[in-house]
Amino acid sequence: MTSREQTLALLLIGLMVLGVGAAGGYLLIWSPLQQQKAAEETIQKEIDDLEKDERAQVASAKKLAAARTRSLPADADLAKGEYVVALGRLLDAAGAPKGYTISWKVVDNTARQVPEISKGKPVYTRIAYAVQIKKADMWVVKDFLKGYYELGLLHQITHFSIKKEDEGAKGTGKRNDLTVDLTTEAIIVDGAENRKTLLQIPTAFGAIGGGGLYATMTSQKEYGRGISPQVLNSVLAKGRDYSLIVLKDPFNGPLAPPPAFKLSPIKDVKIVQDEKPSPVKVAVSGEGAVGTKVTAIASGTLFPSGALKVDPKALAIELPKTSASEGTETISVIATSADGKVEKTSFKISVEAAKVASNVEDKRPEVDAAIILTMVTFRSDGTASAAIRDAANRQRYEIDVNGKKVVVSKYYYIKDKKKEDDTDAHGVLVISDDNSKTKRTFKVVAVEGDALVLEDQKPTAAAKPKAGPTNWPGKGGPPKQGPANPITAIAGNMAAGVASTPAKLYRWTVGQSLATITLIPDPEAKKILKQAADNGPMVEVAAISNP
Repeated sequence: MTSREQTLALLLIGLMVLGVGAAGGYLLIWSPLQQQKAAEETIQKEIDDLEKDERAQVASAKKLAAARTRSLPADADLAKGEYVVALGRLLDAAGAPKGYTISWKVVDNTARQVPEISKGKPVYTRIAYAVQIKKADMWVVKDFLKGYYELGLLHQITHFSIKKEDEGAKGTGKRNDLTVDLTTEAIIVDGAENRKTLLQIPTAFGAIGGGGLYATMTSQKEYGRGISPQVLNSVLAKGRDYSLIVLKDPFNGPLAPPPAFKLSPIKDVKIVQDEKPSPVKVAVSGEGAVGTKVTAIASGTLFPSGALKVDPKALAIELPKTSASEGTETISVIATSADGKVEKTSFKISVEAAKVASNVEDKRPEVDAAIILTMVTFRSDGTASAAIRDAANRQRYEIDVNGKKVVVSKYYYIKDKKKEDDTDAHGVLVISDDNSKTKRTFKVVAVEGDALVLEDQKPTAAAKPKAGPTNWPGKGGPPKQGPANPITAIAGNMAAGVASTPAKLYRWTVGQSLATITLIPDPEAKKILKQAADNGPMVEVAAISNP
């Protein structure tokens, strides 16, 4: 064998050894590594899928928990009854004409495919009602829809129709001739709260009044009816502007453009020497009236020349007191609307010497019987409000209670426009007017379920209250709709303690006039004041009646 042949043989043997080594490495090392890597990737994918399923289940559990909170109560009979009450309150708040109907509708819960928690157990059960409103206008529709979607319940409108009574009457100016028919469905989610109220009682009541107050509020369905809804999530119709329904009324045509901005003339004023004059009210109307700014400039002999102080909310010019016994003053008034339009007017002020007091009988009438407490409301944030209407003088008093702070506001009306007259931030309610001799001054002590508790600051002979029962406001025992709300928002700072001789307190219930307010017996009045001093702004009726 030549050297060349030996070299080729060795090269061939090396190639064979290399091939065998490569094949062995692939079979013994590379292939098992690839199989192990593929197995790891399969296991990791299974882990990722399981984690994804877990996250989806956690998210679903949160959504289900929120749905159970917004669901109707678990008790179907209670849910149906309270849902009807809520619909009626929405219709009343929207100004629906009396005579509307709310009728229960049979629902086939098997006709619609509903997800099941387990075999044969659906996630939710539906209830439905048909609502019909006659003699309505589009404002009623707008306000009802807005309130409906802010109620914070799992419900939806599944049928909605509006029909004009006379299809050919478009453009006649008559807008309240619509018949509205709708069907609303609400659901009871499986596992929903077995609460006694339609809406969940906000935990703010527990934070403010303690666990006992929260437990009491959740114990009776009637208590929840006075609570404003707590919207846990965005309203279902988020971003919708329902006012467009009115502005672009398809049945009666668009609304006429608003009237132009106008400043009403101001009558000349007479003031009395060395007496503080009453504020002079400025009346504006038309487009841009809300947010109007008023400037008043004095020029004459009674007041220093220059700008006078103007209440920006009430649009009332405050006149200074003068010691002059004669002379005149001209007040120039400039009103600038919210969109920049300017209107001007002026009025004159004359002074007369102070008159010597006489014993002339005041022949003005008493209007106590026309002054009615019309509303007491508790909100979900733990605050409360009340409203008093003076039908004889077109005046309104509004009381807002927030913790220990009580604000009393007085309003008057000019051509159905509400104007602020005066505000007291210390809970003092002064009921008076220029046309009658009715004048009562009270301190707002408490706001109960359907009543105010007032302390008479200036008792008068005109007041002839009757002593009433100690456990319930008003006459004739507890109100027909259920026991009074067990919370009392106490106005003012009661920390000064209770006097040895309790002040004269009166209970004024909703629907009752000022002429018939009820005197609270001294023992109960003393307990109310002591309870307020000991426990702060929230006082339970049961604690007062049964110490």
